[in-house]
Parts: sequence; C-alpha cells; structure tokens
Amino acid sequence: MKVNFISRKGTEHFAVPILNYINNNSASELVIEKTINKNKLLAAFKSLFYKKIWVEWASHNAINISNILRSNQKLVIRLHRYEMYNEKYMKKIRWEKVDRLIFVNPELEKIFKQKINKFVKTVTIPNAIDIEKFDYFEPSSKNSLLAYSHSFHPVKGYNNLLKTFAKIINANPNFSLTIAAKKPTSLIHIKNYNECKKIILNSNLKNKAFLHEITEDREIPNLLKNHNGIISYSDIESFHYSFAEGLLSGLQGFCNGWRKLNPNNFWNTWCYKNEQKFVEGILQWGELSLSERKKISSLNRKYIIENFSSKKIGQEYLNLLASL
Repeated sequence: MKVNFISRKGTEHFAVPILNYINNNSASELVIEKTINKNKLLAAFKSLFYKKIWVEWASHNAINISNILRSNQKLVIRLHRYEMYNEKYMKKIRWEKVDRLIFVNPELEKIFKQKINKFVKTVTIPNAIDIEKFDYFEPSSKNSLLAYSHSFHPVKGYNNLLKTFAKIINANPNFSLTIAAKKPTSLIHIKNYNECKKIILNSNLKNKAFLHEITEDREIPNLLKNHNGIISYSDIESFHYSFAEGLLSGLQGFCNGWRKLNPNNFWNTWCYKNEQKFVEGILQWGELSLSERKKISSLNRKYIIENFSSKKIGQEYLNLLASL
C-alpha cells in the first residue's frame, strides 16, 4: 500500500526520520512516496491517485486536499503548532474529511479539542530523533553550557537566558555559555541578535557568553562535543529538537519549566518551576563530580533512545497508517 506524504518544499525535515524508518522497514507493507511541492494545486492533483495521504502541516495543502478528498481515500494531517493559531487554516480545512489529526504535543491536542473542533479523531505522537546521527560524548568537568536552534528568533528566549546566566556567573564565575544559531538575516532576528550582544556587553559577560553563527548543520555535533550542558529557555516549544539532541549526546539538561505548553510532558526530569530554581539547579550541577556527571549522562541518552527514536516513533506511525 502506497502512502502519499505531502509537504511544502523545505519544511519536511521533521518527518524525515519517520519516513525513512517506514520505507526501510522490510516487514512493512506500506511505502511512502513523497510530494515535496511548491505548487499547491499540483500536490492536490497528485493526491487523487493515492488511497492514503499524510499531509505535513495543517496549512495550505491540508485545506486543498481536504476539500477534494474522495470517499475511498484516507487523510492524516500532522499539526505542529503555529497552524492552530491561524484562523484561516482552522476554518478552511474540512475536518469531517480528516481520518486522524496528529499532534506532537498533548497540550496542543487538548487546546484544539476545546477551541477548534472536538469531533475530529486526534492522537499525540511526539517527534522522532535519528539516533544514528548523534554520537555519545562522555562529559568532562567543564561547566560549559549550550543553547542552539536554527535562528535567533525572540521566541527562543536567548535575551532572557543571558540575563539569567549573569546571575549564575555572579554566584560562580566558573561557567561559560554558547548560544548558537544560523546567521540572522530577517529584521526580527537581527534585532534580537543585537539585543543579545548588548546584554553580553552591559552584563560584563564578554569572556563568559558567546554568540556563535552556525553556517552548516554538520557543525552541531562539534558544538555538542565541546559542551556539557544543554539549555532550553524558549518562551514556547511543542517539543524542542535541540534539547533532545543534547540529551542524546550525553549533555545534562536544563529546561525552562514555566513557559507556555508545559514541557514537563517530555522533559520533566530536567525542568525547573521558576528562574531561581533553574539557577540553583545549574549551580548544583557545576559542583558534581565527574563520575556523577557520567552516570547522569548515560541515563540522558538512554531516555531519548527509549522514548523518541525513529524506530519507536516510526513504528507508531506505521501502525496508525496501516490501521486506516
């Protein structure tokens, strides 16, 4: 049975580990055929030739395909986050045509049921991590912290993280922080990047906090290798890939637990309920022995493998698609 996976060009990356697992699973009778489109109408036309369709993102493609879906076809849509706050998308998708709406976060699923449509069949399946892409790095005694993402978007909370980091340095100067993302090009990213630079200067963090511009994704393993702590300080996240990648690589995690979309669903062990507890947690970690760090490190990797590997999550998708 062939399944048509549809996503806008350049936005399919979150699904790749799942797609690869399904297509490489010799026991599966499902085959994923991808339509990565710029032309939304062409994608909708191609979908007419498949019995099962998976639309990535509850946006334009989901609107078009739900409106032309035939009675003998099955439609699955995966909603990430931003789409739910776009009134146009939510009103124009034919929800009665959707056989399963997949969320990556249980709190988003709950909000959707309360505010958008309580009759759609829904399920939460977390994002998947390609375990093979991330080596395990044994920790060192350095108090080196890392936060990274694809952009210097304000939602990542880097300006607030720097302010919090200044409090950590005041208590113990034996820490460093690297914030890494791709070179800012849009106005909002440039403005936030410059604000971070200003905070570093005004808080006397010049030799403690560093802004690193990622030019290629292959730099990320080296960043992980050279740090011992991974931070998630965003204002909101559905999942947070970089945090999961850090834990998988053996880093200790520190997560903003008071943000929107409760991160305790995934990261309870590493969450702190307020800034004071967050600072205290990092300072306490800074005093751990190397043997204690190594023990924690291996458990962090084990947690990601057992809960978010492409094998585990991919099998959940395979089972879902096969059942329709």
